[in-house]
Amino acid sequence: MRLLLLPLVLVLSPHSAIAQADSADPLGGDALATVGASQVIRLAETGRFSDLLRRLQADFADAPADAHTQSLIDDLSRFHVNASEYAAKRQEAFNSKLDKLTEALDAQKLDEALILAIEAHGLSDEPEAVFAHPAVVDAVAKARAHAKASEAASDWVEAASIYRLLNLLYEEQDGYEEDLKRVSLRLQMLGLYAPKVLDALYEERAKRNGDGEPDAQPQEQIEPDDWTVRLRGVDQKMLDQALLWSARKHVDGGGYKPMVRGAVERLRLFAQTPGLEQTFASMADPVKLKTFTDHLDRTAARLEDPHLQIERIEASTITEGILAANDATLKLPENVLIYEMGEGAMGTLDDFSSIIWPEELESFSRSTQGAFSGVGIQLSRRDGRLVVVSPLENTPAQKAGVKSGDIITAVNEKPTASWTLNRAVNEITGPEGSEVTLAIERGTENLTFTLKRARIIIESIRGWEHRAAPDGGGWDYWIDQKAGIGYVRLSQFIPQTAGDLDAAVAQMQEVQPIRGLILDMRFNPGGRLDSSVEVVDRFVAEGPIVSIVDGDGNKTSTERARKFRTYEDFPVIVLVNQGSASASEIVAGALQDYGRAMVVGNRSFGKGSVQDLYGLDNYKARLKLTRQYYMLPLGRIIHRKQNAKEWGIEPDLTVSVTNEQIAEALQLRQDADILRDAPPAAADLPEGQAPPTTAATILARGVDPQLEAAVLILKTRQLAGRILAGDPNAQQALLNDK
Repeated sequence: MRLLLLPLVLVLSPHSAIAQADSADPLGGDALATVGASQVIRLAETGRFSDLLRRLQADFADAPADAHTQSLIDDLSRFHVNASEYAAKRQEAFNSKLDKLTEALDAQKLDEALILAIEAHGLSDEPEAVFAHPAVVDAVAKARAHAKASEAASDWVEAASIYRLLNLLYEEQDGYEEDLKRVSLRLQMLGLYAPKVLDALYEERAKRNGDGEPDAQPQEQIEPDDWTVRLRGVDQKMLDQALLWSARKHVDGGGYKPMVRGAVERLRLFAQTPGLEQTFASMADPVKLKTFTDHLDRTAARLEDPHLQIERIEASTITEGILAANDATLKLPENVLIYEMGEGAMGTLDDFSSIIWPEELESFSRSTQGAFSGVGIQLSRRDGRLVVVSPLENTPAQKAGVKSGDIITAVNEKPTASWTLNRAVNEITGPEGSEVTLAIERGTENLTFTLKRARIIIESIRGWEHRAAPDGGGWDYWIDQKAGIGYVRLSQFIPQTAGDLDAAVAQMQEVQPIRGLILDMRFNPGGRLDSSVEVVDRFVAEGPIVSIVDGDGNKTSTERARKFRTYEDFPVIVLVNQGSASASEIVAGALQDYGRAMVVGNRSFGKGSVQDLYGLDNYKARLKLTRQYYMLPLGRIIHRKQNAKEWGIEPDLTVSVTNEQIAEALQLRQDADILRDAPPAAADLPEGQAPPTTAATILARGVDPQLEAAVLILKTRQLAGRILAGDPNAQQALLNDK
């Protein structure tokens, strides 16, 4: 039991004093109110919404409920209907998936069979039982054998496809993660250095699966990143310094030896990947290739000696020896060897330590600084074309009239058909004040926009829905204004996050007091530690927020709350899921430890490590290195280590959702977030055309039960408050207790 959650535990625990009063007889008015309030809260906070609905319907069968309570009953009814309909569809879909799985196996369609097994697992009320189903057992055995055979035949695309599906099916067990990582490295190498070879493998697979004709070309001919550009500026000094800092500072203190071993193994994999000779002709020479790989093999064997000690000089000697062996044989570009050794070395540390190479610095800075210079558009690739998802508010693109759905056919007269999203972003962004010309296709129109780039502030805080321009624009943060419930999405933690949250809260409080707030941090990957601390500080008046500890659990620093920043005490619910990581887990976990917020959703990702940045070669590159771990106020370390049983933030109320629900909810959310002109009146819409998606559509369709649960809990708490306050309308809820 968490000591700081004691008030909440008294409400939820069946052994608490309040719960014991449920059966006491007779009851006075105050005790009766306490019992009624505790009962409705308990039903809501344990997810028993159908029981709560039946309770309220019975209580108000003979007397009308007040407007607030009736709104709760209506919401509960909608939730019940949506949940019942979805449960029936879910069971039907589960049975259908298993039937189709058997058919796919009979037709020897392994990919399809595994996908159906994954979908059945996600739909089942007893997911673990799915693994024992005969058809699933058969599919897994055949898939495992096929993946191994494909890997042995150098068909990396086929092997990766099967391993990826197996890894998804056994995600919690991590059963196929290493297999997938090994084969994926081959694909990455081909994709970077020999993309035509990789394309050929994809084409061959498409032919086998009946997805294309022998002479057919892929539908999307996306121009790959040129390795000579990607590796521009990479040099040995960066590798040497990265190894030095990592050996001295990494949280687990493994030293040089594991990293050097990883660097050598990566190069061995590189040398043994057929297809790279299409770019590096010397690799087609079997004598030169064998001489080089023999040197790597001898080095690898030497590194297996448990008595061998590797320090800085020895590490440099080994890497320089590899470069010398290359000069005498394959004569591969030195930056290729340096890059591969660097990636291999960092891969032995953890998932979050990495070298930010020179060509990656700009995009890395954009993601951490909270601003960039551009025109303000969100982009995606659809059907092989570069499409505007939405312009950002008050940016050059929005002011010039760029709209959602516009297709960007050229940038500065350069066609975009073959561009990756990365290439598009790099071409459209640029120095503040400079100009960029976009050729846009909008329906049957061809338009040209010449835009002056400006400083674009990244949004880390979003509301429930955009307000129309006539209403002043910006975000409306009320998910239910009549109930006083606000909604704030925190998409990442950047320097302005806490200030933007202050503005959102102030905007709501100018209208009316906040009687409940939902902080949605699902799919929030984290960001800056100081920003997450500032957000927690808004809700907690005093005490530790997060401590930094070393690999042995010793505290090295602690961030604490300060009273003068704290908001007034309104109820808070935090939404998290498996995509909530790092800084978002600190916020959710700290608020949970203090009992300041109830956490709803699914267990979070479990990224509780601290990365520091080090300059490499006079800051031409950077090293992002895991130095320490986060510890929450009650002593939890949330980082997910290998073979860990517990990690992340476990919700107070787990609300499961299927992949289909997640996909539909995300699509509706994206559609609702599109910045549009004032919505047309229903009478003005063309016949048969549906009105634009709004945020309310998400609740109406019942595709986001986690969000609905948060609203229902907050409304139920308000009902309990009215009961305790002696509201005569709310007191009707006590009739059945007499």
